[in-house]
Amino acid sequence: MTFTHLRPLLRVFAILVILGSLTGCLSAGDQGEAPASDPPEARPGVVLASPSISPRSAALKSPLYRTPPIAKIKCKLPLLEEDSWGSMRRYMQAVSGCLDRVWARQFAKMHASYTPPKRKYLAKRIKTTACDGLTPPKGAYGVYCPSNKTYYVLADRSSWASYHAFWAAHLVAHEHSHYIQDLVSILNYHAELDTKARNQQDRLLAENRLEDQAGCFAAAALQAMRDTLPSWSEFISMYRSEKDLKLYGVWLDRGHNGGRLGSCNTWTAPMKKIG
Repeated sequence: MTFTHLRPLLRVFAILVILGSLTGCLSAGDQGEAPASDPPEARPGVVLASPSISPRSAALKSPLYRTPPIAKIKCKLPLLEEDSWGSMRRYMQAVSGCLDRVWARQFAKMHASYTPPKRKYLAKRIKTTACDGLTPPKGAYGVYCPSNKTYYVLADRSSWASYHAFWAAHLVAHEHSHYIQDLVSILNYHAELDTKARNQQDRLLAENRLEDQAGCFAAAALQAMRDTLPSWSEFISMYRSEKDLKLYGVWLDRGHNGGRLGSCNTWTAPMKKIG
């Protein structure tokens, strides 16, 4: 089953998350795929919540929330050339490599292992079975598919991302954060809420909690690279000035201000604070 992100908040990014019982991965033309290698900090294995822990506890009481603030790292990013797909691909690949280092160190703080996700950078949309069809879907620039632990990012030179390096970095970091949610079984809780939803409003609330948290995680990780990223204030100003974007922007600020993952627990937040 495919769950499409519906709220106007993320129409700028059109980020989608695919959940459900999907198997295999078949790409019809993997143009622009960039292989990812494990960073030095990564250790074999994937963190999963203990079978004795319910999906609800995995989301509401994740050990990630108790880790220290994400520390700053040295991250060398290439210059982003306007109207160049190759430049965008290299930039996104560098960002994702730095994110691997950030998350490997954070998982080590809770004495857990981390394996980087697979990732594909595309010049155009492709068809996959893992993502249930066109990947990313029309109107979207990124998607994470739990069935093959892979996120797909469209490094399209005609897209919005070509005009602002921070937006491109956030797109990659957001999809990477869905992978983190998968590792610690937060996605399982979202799936449980969706199954139990009584109506579309309940389903949308669960989806918004998931996306707000992914944005918060992404901002917390990106603040560790702040020395080589463009101005945060310029990036976040769009969210602060637009009514439909403000709540998502609040979660971005929560993550970026201090890098504490405990500030990103959207699952216990009042409904009025979820965008």
